Amino acid sequence: MSLQSNVRQGQYGEAFIYALACAAGLTVARMSLDVDGVDWMIAYPGPRGTTRSPKLEVQVKTWSKPRGDDHHWHYRLHTRHFNHLAGPGFQLPRYLALVIVPETADEWVGTSHEEFQLRRAAYWTSLVDQPMEPANTRNAQIRVPVPRKNLLTVQTLQSLLDRPDRRILTS
Repeated sequence: MSLQSNVRQGQYGEAFIYALACAAGLTVARMSLDVDGVDWMIAYPGPRGTTRSPKLEVQVKTWSKPRGDDHHWHYRLHTRHFNHLAGPGFQLPRYLALVIVPETADEWVGTSHEEFQLRRAAYWTSLVDQPMEPANTRNAQIRVPVPRKNLLTVQTLQSLLDRPDRRILTS
């Protein structure tokens, strides 16, 4: 018996982000319970510029049938998950990491004697400037534009730890 396809795809997406963080030389911690919409806390191990041990939190979502336009992916996020990311006031900055995956699991990875390749790509966005949705829309979904220019790479993951808006704790 294997994992259900949505669980399997989610595990792949989280492994994708974990691999990027490891390649960036960052530490990664998984929350013991997913009750606050955070899958990973990612941190720089020590001082980075004038900040000591900067950290951020990431909610990981995967998508095998992406839709959008030339500039954005148009991902539909449940209101509950949206509200875990939206608005100011978090002690640590929070990001949505959207991992675009091939439709079939057989295509997710490529292996050879020379490389192990994770297929497709991850993109990031911040919802700190978005207002939370009313609680009565709990089962609704919100279309979240994720900029295609926000390709998540080793360098961009490191730069998210340097962003000036990470110090914004309240509005």
